[in-house]
Amino acid sequence: MKNFQPNQSATEVHSAIKSALQTMENAEQNAILWFGEILNRKLYNELGYSSLKHYALQELGFSETRFYDFKILCEKLKVLPKVKAKVEAGKLGYTTARLLVTVANKKNESAWLGLAEENSRRGFEKEVKLAKKVAADQAAGQIPLMPVKKSLPAAVVPVTVNMKMSPTQFARYEKLWEQIRKSGNVSGDPVEALLEIMASFITHNSRRRELQPHAKSPVQLHVHQCPDCEKATVQTSRGELRLGKTELDQALDDCQISRPGQRNISSIPPATRRFVLARARHQCERPGCNHTHFLEVHHKIPRSKGGNNEAENLLALCSGCHRLVHEQKTGFWVKSPQVYYRWDKKGSKPIISQFGQEKGAGKLPVSFHGRL
Repeated sequence: MKNFQPNQSATEVHSAIKSALQTMENAEQNAILWFGEILNRKLYNELGYSSLKHYALQELGFSETRFYDFKILCEKLKVLPKVKAKVEAGKLGYTTARLLVTVANKKNESAWLGLAEENSRRGFEKEVKLAKKVAADQAAGQIPLMPVKKSLPAAVVPVTVNMKMSPTQFARYEKLWEQIRKSGNVSGDPVEALLEIMASFITHNSRRRELQPHAKSPVQLHVHQCPDCEKATVQTSRGELRLGKTELDQALDDCQISRPGQRNISSIPPATRRFVLARARHQCERPGCNHTHFLEVHHKIPRSKGGNNEAENLLALCSGCHRLVHEQKTGFWVKSPQVYYRWDKKGSKPIISQFGQEKGAGKLPVSFHGRL
């Protein structure tokens, strides 16, 4: 490659640019193969890093986007041996390979390779774009408006599923996935692992009619709260995520509090917590919800408003219902035991009464719920 020199003729500048771009393409092509070696042989461990991502960001200066681009391409090349062979032989450039792996699988690998060799990079890009649109239309049950060339291979286009999570939900998700991955009992592919877990859940429910109760959550989250500003965060792979008031109130209901130089204390005494969960038969007490996992203990009257840790002031709720109660002040009637509990119309405090003592309490259905 010719080094940069100013004041060259148009022909010389054009030739230098093309040479530089070709060198960049060859360099990226080689980089992806070397990166694949690091990934497949876990060489990042020998270099002192516990994860490929940590190595790429720290040592190679990659952004997260570039890291995932390289990682996805390397993983695709592992299952597309013909494409990988072309890349290794220098017959398939980095940019073309990135396009090809978005539509190819083992069945149509050869057809897409042939199409890539027949067309220029721009022409191949148009063919890939067309194939993706045809695949998307077919998935939606739409008939293509324009005739499609019979020679165009079918595109294997993945479906993207987006889920929005709160900071604590995302932290739980990461910790649970880490435990699942370490167990080795499911596929290494996250999508296949999720499908296996869902299938297992359905099978388990159909045989036993309910999940086995867990008094203790399989993961623990560590929330850090500033003693001065009282802002709280939870640590995730995306850095420290700040908790909103709802999530913080939910966390403070049932947690262990650690202060420097002091003993760890539980916000609810362990014996009381066990009693409340046993009284609820290890099931969420919100009417209509029968969840037995991720149970938390909720204060009917918040401690900030004078509520205590007596069992009569506590309810067993799953994390989803617990978050809803704090977030929306959702009112509902709960018999727990012989005690009705609902929020008043302003949502500022709960109304608690012994069974039948509140006017009209006996006439209201126990399953009633909604915003009051």
